[in-house]
Amino acid sequence: STITCASSSGTMSVSRCQLFEAGFHSSNLHLKDDTCNGTIQNGRLIFRFDNDDHLCGTVLKSNGTHLIYENGIFDDVDTQRGIISRERDLQLHFSCVYSLTQAVSMNVQINALESRLRKKHPGRGLYNVTMIPYQDAGFHFPLTTNSKGTIDMEIDDRFYVEVRTEGVDQHQISTVIDSCWATPDTNANNPIHWDLIISECPNPADGTVKLIQNGVSTVARFSFKMFTFTNSDEIYLHCNIHLCLLSSNSCTAPCNLHHKLHKREVLFHDSAALSMGPLVLSQEHVVT
Repeated sequence: STITCASSSGTMSVSRCQLFEAGFHSSNLHLKDDTCNGTIQNGRLIFRFDNDDHLCGTVLKSNGTHLIYENGIFDDVDTQRGIISRERDLQLHFSCVYSLTQAVSMNVQINALESRLRKKHPGRGLYNVTMIPYQDAGFHFPLTTNSKGTIDMEIDDRFYVEVRTEGVDQHQISTVIDSCWATPDTNANNPIHWDLIISECPNPADGTVKLIQNGVSTVARFSFKMFTFTNSDEIYLHCNIHLCLLSSNSCTAPCNLHHKLHKREVLFHDSAALSMGPLVLSQEHVVT
């Protein structure tokens, strides 16, 4: 048998000849949803499920470190059997596992406009996380880089950021921004930094930060007003995110004016980190 996992879909193929020799007819086999039959291609019986279009009985589970899509191939069971039976039953279970627990920072020199994180484990699923800057509150017009590969901003301009996850089931999974901060260079661990989002909520020390959308879909958004570090006109953004099962009802934090740092238990915490920059203060507004 062969299993292929791609985003929120998967396929399972088995040899038609082996099934026949074992006494199973291909027309009697199906996934958990008995309307999902296989198709024969090159001597193999192929079953496919897609969580966006055709679930076929697929169950989504999590164990705290892995996101698991489970299904199986079954044969039609004769409900009129007597006390005993010598007929064989087929129950071939399979799963697609997404294990992405380590954090990765993007090389910001590749593209300052869009920071893309792509993770893959051999034989397992993958997804992409992108962080994109926008120039408008409607998130219609992405900011573009100049000839130097940087994004020029004016002091006190509002800066819009979108963090988007692709390759997961958008009906069951949301993107949650845990934290975001700025540094004057590419070092995300620089002790000189300014927090924008802390514990899924805006930093109460920065009244310009607006958390527009977080934990409600595969897209998270926030904005803040442009600032500068002392002795530096460059800013690099860094964010830690995790994926959350919407069914857990614990994907959104209760942020308010009396914000307190908190930690919440979630059923699935699949984390990653990404960075973007530099954002450069327009030289027209630098006072010397």
